[in-house]
Amino acid sequence: MSAVHLPWESLPGPVYTARPLKPRKKWVSVGGWILSTVLIVGGIFTPYRILIVFGILYLLTMLSAKDTVVTSRGVEIFYQMRITTHYDFVSWSNIESVVREGCSQPGMVSLYFAHGNRVKRLYFFKTDAEQILALAKEQNPGIKLAESNGTPIVIPKKKKTS
Repeated sequence: MSAVHLPWESLPGPVYTARPLKPRKKWVSVGGWILSTVLIVGGIFTPYRILIVFGILYLLTMLSAKDTVVTSRGVEIFYQMRITTHYDFVSWSNIESVVREGCSQPGMVSLYFAHGNRVKRLYFFKTDAEQILALAKEQNPGIKLAESNGTPIVIPKKKKTS
């Protein structure tokens, strides 16, 4: 892929990268490549030419990459595909609540970002999650922060230095 510049590269301030909960296993990747090949070959040697399209689309899916971060602007998601790129952005002013939930993996926590009728679940290290919650309250004082059981999360206010 060509060198694509991520939208948050020149942004001052912290950038917290979401972690995948379970990376793709090797057999899944190998199986995807085999399935793509079978679809394309099946489309060439059978009367079902639509299989070629499905095989190529599956190949593009296998080659795509997704970067998700939380910045001082909000939640930013950048999809890099071979034929195009796509950028999703949700500003802090549009995020209504952030809910923290424990995770089965040690040292990880999931954060649910609610905006409108959509919710985005992202995984972070616990230390990053604490800083993200503080950043959320700083950027949007009206945001609701809570644990998964409904208990509100209280972020201590920073003391102003003169």
